[in-house]
Amino acid sequence: MKLRTLLACLSLMLTVAGPRAIAADTVTAPDLTAEHTGFVLKLADGRVLSGQQMQGAIVHMAIEGGKVASIKLASIVPDPKDPDILRHEFQVQNEAGEWKPACQANFYGETWGFPIALPEGHPGREAPITLTCSSGAVGKCVRFGYKPWAKGPHGEDLLPYHAACVHMVRADYVGDGTPHTKNGTDIDVYDHIGIQSSESQADPQFGFEAGWSPTGAVCVAHTRWRDVMTTENLLKTYPQFAKTPRCDDKTATALGALVFNRSKLN
Repeated sequence: MKLRTLLACLSLMLTVAGPRAIAADTVTAPDLTAEHTGFVLKLADGRVLSGQQMQGAIVHMAIEGGKVASIKLASIVPDPKDPDILRHEFQVQNEAGEWKPACQANFYGETWGFPIALPEGHPGREAPITLTCSSGAVGKCVRFGYKPWAKGPHGEDLLPYHAACVHMVRADYVGDGTPHTKNGTDIDVYDHIGIQSSESQADPQFGFEAGWSPTGAVCVAHTRWRDVMTTENLLKTYPQFAKTPRCDDKTATALGALVFNRSKLN
């Protein structure tokens, strides 16, 4: 589920760290931003709340279709696999007034997500604050290790790697936001900077699919799902890919790819 910031404001009463509450006049015009995977709220009285301190807050957001919804930050806990990632259980109310998960469950049945600030032009950006689910491309790429605020093992800026990864997860070959994949598809992700390494090179069922840059695929060896888009139709519809008759990670690297993937041959 995509969630987009419409109003940078909290509900008039915000429960924080136990029974005490913030007075309504301190949150009438708050400054709400995102840092890494957590919210940062600057209150009118000078106080700053961030990260897990925001647990229990209700943030007014716009969801798909432009409707305004109240998003409850039901719980905020560090990811046990990576404490730098804060797992937010986003909840919305159904017609009966019950709070239910806002995110579609990922492969493991988890429904958490997190807020993130991405620059204009980034393929995952929805607004100044984007709420991503762990089942979505933006969240998956952060968990892969391509944290857009961080540096790589050799000092690389990981923002372009994260953008390339988002295109890759979505199989957005042209970089226009059109996905060509299915939920639950298994792909083998790797790069040349030491964050991800290939695990399927000995598996004959998998073959090199594409190399990815921040603007989309630089070359495509085969498409992920023939019933979504065949390789032949891709090359016919987007002749720029036909200019590279052989696409492998060496060729893709020379063309500016930052991340690569292998997928099942079909």
